[in-house]
Amino acid sequence: MSNQVGGKALWSCIAALALGAVSITTSVFAQEAAAPAPEPAATPAMEDSGPSMWTTSGFMRVESAFRTTNDENIVNQRGNPFNGKTVARDSRPYAGAGGAADTVVRSGQTADNDWNLMQVRGQFDLTGALSENFRLFARARGVFDFAPYDEFDPDKVPGADPIGFNYQKPEYFEYRKFRDGHATNPLEVAGRKYMIDLPAFYLDYQKGSLLVRVGQQQIAWGQALFFRVLDLPNGLDLRRHLFLDYAPEEYADERIGSLGIRTTWQATQQWEVDGFFQRFLPTIYPNANTPYNAIASQFTVHDQWNVNYDDKFNGGLRIRGNLGALSAQFVATRRYNPDGVYRWTRSNINRDLPGAAGSGAVLQDTAFEVDPTGVVSAQEWFTYAGNARLNGLTGLNASITEFPAAALLGANPVPDMVTAGGELDTFFQASGGLRGHIAREYKRETNLGAGIGYVFSAAPGSVLDQLIVNLEATFTPDRNFTNVTLSKNYIEEDEWIAALVMEKYQRFSQSFPATYLVFQYMYRSESDLFGRHLSGMGGNRDKIAKGVDGWNGVVFAMQQPSPTLTWRFDGAVLLDTRGGILVQPALRYQPSTTWSIETFYNFINGNVYGDDNENIMQTLEYADEIGIRAGFQF
Repeated sequence: MSNQVGGKALWSCIAALALGAVSITTSVFAQEAAAPAPEPAATPAMEDSGPSMWTTSGFMRVESAFRTTNDENIVNQRGNPFNGKTVARDSRPYAGAGGAADTVVRSGQTADNDWNLMQVRGQFDLTGALSENFRLFARARGVFDFAPYDEFDPDKVPGADPIGFNYQKPEYFEYRKFRDGHATNPLEVAGRKYMIDLPAFYLDYQKGSLLVRVGQQQIAWGQALFFRVLDLPNGLDLRRHLFLDYAPEEYADERIGSLGIRTTWQATQQWEVDGFFQRFLPTIYPNANTPYNAIASQFTVHDQWNVNYDDKFNGGLRIRGNLGALSAQFVATRRYNPDGVYRWTRSNINRDLPGAAGSGAVLQDTAFEVDPTGVVSAQEWFTYAGNARLNGLTGLNASITEFPAAALLGANPVPDMVTAGGELDTFFQASGGLRGHIAREYKRETNLGAGIGYVFSAAPGSVLDQLIVNLEATFTPDRNFTNVTLSKNYIEEDEWIAALVMEKYQRFSQSFPATYLVFQYMYRSESDLFGRHLSGMGGNRDKIAKGVDGWNGVVFAMQQPSPTLTWRFDGAVLLDTRGGILVQPALRYQPSTTWSIETFYNFINGNVYGDDNENIMQTLEYADEIGIRAGFQF
């Protein structure tokens, strides 16, 4: 069967399921989707309004992250390691006798931040039983960032005028496309330092074993912690704290709610069916020059979501139940991958090369814009290509061959890194700096997944007794990945993703409650945990990426309450088997039902062993930090 026919068949099944109202039990459904943020239990205020019972709860919380390293985020203008440094350039390997060697000092002041995060947030939940069969749930959230950071200001860089809404002063929350556009979430209002949104606002209809949920909602599938295998329905909002939050909450704060319908049905005592049809919303990455930005700020992103994708929908179906002693689930989704793919795009900015009147009319039809906030040397180009897991040589060639106007300026594809360095320096010498322009698009894909689980029975108190083991896997045929050249011809390959999850409660002392323990292993055949294709691994300033085979990650997590439950110790470790590690020990203090304080330490090392730019942690080493959260629940 062709992908097209298969996709139509899958959509037909999904639509029939959603419109025919299929469901899961109310208790399971509420556990997985109705409470995306596992805050400490609140004391609800209840008011009786006639036949309906309304419940309110919420919290106010201050969240901060104090830096424990001098390393700045290198993808930001003020974290660029080339700022203020004298760097040699040489255009002769490309231009021959017409070239020259010189030095350049990149404009820009290096930041000296004490904080990665300083925010206050509030959340308010409202639940109401409208009748015997209808229930309303609404969640409102507000966040304000005090922004005590060494911010980038283009006015302090001589000659700088980067085009694009997100490339002037940092926008901590407002996320727009290139020049104008609007927020991706229709139930959000955001400004430079604040956001207010409704992550959940839905109506439930319950009748017997049938539950239909309509409205803004988050959908969480799968069992894996940190590792998203079957957790396919929603993208992530990474603007607040990337994914470096308090680990026990996993992706609760990041998962994006979207308008849709979810229907669930308890078909038999053993089997339940769950389906959704939901508006597509993409993953939201931190904006340029904000503390947790992930995309080099010398490049301008043209997000195509509200150009071509704001009227698209995703759908999915899950069936799960018991096969004797085994639990099983089967998943199928037809969706637009929320992470997106990136390619070179026309800059459409008419700005002349210095001393070359009229050259801007040609340059606007290439992928570049003249501006000193761009790349200024070949050394910088290859350094950032390696950091982004791209190929600096073939990336240069793609930016030339896919834009015929580049040849009019004297640009040609080159065979090796030395000649590429000469060509890059030729244009950097002529321009004083070039910003690259890339477009973000979204590709539809079919995801097929399955999971099995088993609960061991053994001698009471033994290691195996009540050990829960789950195995999850997905297969995505013809998945699109960003080409390591940033070519418009995306990499298209089948991808397998699998995770083994082992968890249990183990009592080590009669004086303490049982300890919760989790061990996980993940394998990805084509991409790393961030979705970057593995063929881009291993490059740096001195060598081109050679790529690696397969990505492997291991997680260990534990949770130990005190005898009075006033204190709780948490620990989480994420190991990239190519030599990177994230360790987060945490301590939670809850003296009453209304107050709680959590503190945690994110230790990140991308150089435990292995080669440069082959593990995911080398991208995040700037984020060593101590997080402190103090909250009041009501």
